[in-house]
Amino acid sequence: MGWGNMLVAPARYPPRSNIRAFASQGHDLTKGAVAGASAGVVGVGLYAMTGALEAVIAPYLAVVAIPVGMAAGALHSARPVMPESEVTILEAQVSQNLATLQIPSSLARAIATAAEHDTGQRFPVLDDGGPAKPDAAPDYRTMARQGVDSILEVVVTDVGFTGRKAMSFHMVAHVRVVRTAQGESSYFRQFVYQSDEYEGHLWSRNKAALLREELQRAYESLAGSIVEQLFLLAGLPPGSKGGSGVETSLKDLFGGRDSCGLGWVSPERDYQPGFLDVHHRDWNRFPLVASDRPVLAWEGFPREVDRRGEAAAITSGISNVRYDLRIWEVIAGGPPRLIYEKRDLPGTSHALDEVLPHERRYFWSVRARFDHEGRVNGTKWGCYRSPSYEAQGKVRAEASPGAVLGVLIAGTAPRDVCTLDFIPTSNYYRFRTP
Repeated sequence: MGWGNMLVAPARYPPRSNIRAFASQGHDLTKGAVAGASAGVVGVGLYAMTGALEAVIAPYLAVVAIPVGMAAGALHSARPVMPESEVTILEAQVSQNLATLQIPSSLARAIATAAEHDTGQRFPVLDDGGPAKPDAAPDYRTMARQGVDSILEVVVTDVGFTGRKAMSFHMVAHVRVVRTAQGESSYFRQFVYQSDEYEGHLWSRNKAALLREELQRAYESLAGSIVEQLFLLAGLPPGSKGGSGVETSLKDLFGGRDSCGLGWVSPERDYQPGFLDVHHRDWNRFPLVASDRPVLAWEGFPREVDRRGEAAAITSGISNVRYDLRIWEVIAGGPPRLIYEKRDLPGTSHALDEVLPHERRYFWSVRARFDHEGRVNGTKWGCYRSPSYEAQGKVRAEASPGAVLGVLIAGTAPRDVCTLDFIPTSNYYRFRTP
């Protein structure tokens, strides 16, 4: 789908926080986390933090890591509900500092950067053109006279934490495309990023370093997913988009593709994550590669699924197929760190041109991009579909056969990984060095 000359317009107000929800219920996040601490300790240097980001997280940790006591080498925190007056003060502090962080503007710039890298299109950011408050609906029709065909409006509605014994960070964005000539929306979608869960004390250490990392990963994941949905996957039939959600049949789950995007070919592995692996026995196994400069290989595009039915009419007309490869180092107590990236690879395998450290674990992923009718299209980043993602927090379950089956088998509501706006760490392709 062509959007013509497009500008990106971020909202001019900060997202909501969920500090009130945290203050209104008990959270036991420190139990067993630290041994030998004394009563009255609040977090780890919690109030010694400085700067906008630290000030954002400080009220959350003040709510969930209130005074701890020692018993048999483990800590147990039983926190009373906070008074309304204190909650109001904390909310004001969070709101003020969320405004300072300029989260919608940061996400808008991440989208513009990803779009230029992935599609070659440049979309200027219009900082003063987006909605000024939640119920505002800017009239973008005046932009048509300036040669602007469409506005990509970016509103970050929520940032915060969910969880009890451990917390995950989330960011929720609403994105719509407005055609300036008519002033009408032609696209709307909610995008959600949700991190792994970490114990409460990890969020407050090193002046909220973990939050810095997760905030950046949220920007990159959401921006990548937005560009993927609006541009790379646009116009492709459902089967070529990776198979997802309500489009997934029980036959697909049991006998269909085990990957989103391009499948993993090598390094060789002696296991296969499965939909019925509800206890995740297999997903965390890292195949040992033979060298510190391993050769990674993946499925070529078009795949077999892309050569059938309506997909064949599109894939028969593509050209300039190339591949992008990313490798992340697995980090204990934090999100994976991108350490290696190659773009525009011509073939379906790659021997690393850098030596990786010994005895380390790594995640990796690959995607295809190609030219079609004057535009750049592409696949999703490759990952395993299993284990399914347990719908919780801001990630909702879908009305699909997989969700129904998951409830019957495991008592949980799974979400097809192919429909997420991020790759869960459980689902990355992986290896370890000798």
